[in-house]
Amino acid sequence: MIASLVLFWTASGFIALFISWDAAAGILRAHGFPPSLVAPVTILTSLMDMTIGVLIAFRRSCAVGLVAGMVASLGYMAGAAILTPDLWIEPLGALVKTGPAIVLMLVALATLDNR
Repeated sequence: MIASLVLFWTASGFIALFISWDAAAGILRAHGFPPSLVAPVTILTSLMDMTIGVLIAFRRSCAVGLVAGMVASLGYMAGAAILTPDLWIEPLGALVKTGPAIVLMLVALATLDNR
């Protein structure tokens, strides 16, 4: 479970930053985000995602990473509801997956002592 969360967070940040930059930044551009903020926000959120993955990967910082992941997920959901509400009905369910990911992080946090 922890390994899947590490992969989820680090891969999503890495993909947005290095592989699908145009798609990640394009979502913001397409929804009227100020052009001067598109690149910094895309970079910061990608680095934040990768940092959360690294925090979850290590026992000492795992709990902090899980809480940070839940806060980031809730922030993404709130921001998307305001800026890009159409992503809620996207065929691949980019935002719909966030709810189960939060539940998975809650379960991982609850069972962390058993690791």
